[in-house]
Amino acid sequence: MSLTGLIENRIKRRKGMLAGGIITLTLGVGSWLVLSEQGNVSFYGVSVEDATSYDSAWQRVSADFTLDHHSDDPRVQQWISWYQAHPAMFTDYATQAAPWMHYVAREVEKRDLPGELALLPFVESGYNPLARSPKGPTGIWQLASATADDLGLRNTLGYAARQDVKASTAAALDYLELLHRQWYHGDWESTLAAYNAGPGRVNLARVESGTKDFWKTRLPQETRNYVPKLLALATIVSNPERYGIELPHIDDAPSVVEVSLDHSLDIASAAKLAGVSLDEIKRLNPAYVGDWVDKSLLIPSNAEQHFKQQLATLRSGSQQLEYVVAQGDTLSVISHHSGIPVDQIQRDNKLKDKPLKIGQTLLLAGA
Repeated sequence: MSLTGLIENRIKRRKGMLAGGIITLTLGVGSWLVLSEQGNVSFYGVSVEDATSYDSAWQRVSADFTLDHHSDDPRVQQWISWYQAHPAMFTDYATQAAPWMHYVAREVEKRDLPGELALLPFVESGYNPLARSPKGPTGIWQLASATADDLGLRNTLGYAARQDVKASTAAALDYLELLHRQWYHGDWESTLAAYNAGPGRVNLARVESGTKDFWKTRLPQETRNYVPKLLALATIVSNPERYGIELPHIDDAPSVVEVSLDHSLDIASAAKLAGVSLDEIKRLNPAYVGDWVDKSLLIPSNAEQHFKQQLATLRSGSQQLEYVVAQGDTLSVISHHSGIPVDQIQRDNKLKDKPLKIGQTLLLAGA
């Protein structure tokens, strides 16, 4: 059944979903860490050469603005004033958004959607992939668990799909397009309201209010503020000087590259191979919530060549990586993740029948 059918019929597919449980990863056994035949893959999925160049990601976003910002509406004016009273927020925004804003803007652009949608993660989460609402929505798009499930986002052991910027952006834009296509043709204000409150609540409010005009529809206060808050932000981004706001620079260029992995890699070793800090690797890979990364890894673009060189050395068998034993680790678990047989780990580390200890350093062979 299509996604449209799933949502229309409220069918919730939760087999193996981390709404309550987990799915166990199944990895093949072979050399521990090798790039797939694809090698590096573009996180952006589009040719940089084909793209129009802008001085900043803010300019790229504003170039695609198509919505009426209703800047004279009192509710929008109220939020413009609020942003003006909190200028430091834009610095916080820029810090969180720097790795992701160009990517999200390009995805919005590829779909020929209003550029204002690339600002929606600011309203939802401040562009923080780790943001979690007390009510449960998570990630830069603040997707609820049930919605994420319907949209095909699946958690696995050590992986939180809604915190994956690439996966959640695709899902969120799919959802916005679905809402717009199914119920609100040409009406992006009601589409955004439905993204916030759900189409059922918005459609009922439209019937009860006797109008399809968002500005006259009696909606919950949160939703009544949601759309004006986004439009106020877009108004400022369109002309920051007019409103006395300085937008911190965000490069309009890919800042990360995605590397495909055939086997899991502990995140500390990933940082060493890339030559960047552990904190930076964790920041760029927020979906990985355990000690291992699986299938693909995001690293800074300027670390790509160093990573390739270190990887080649590892694959040659002339280098080993250190792995620090964490709570819950067993030889079987480490073997499962790394693809290295238990007896090889024991032999390389002279373990024999010795139990593992938390904090113990193991040498893991590259081949």
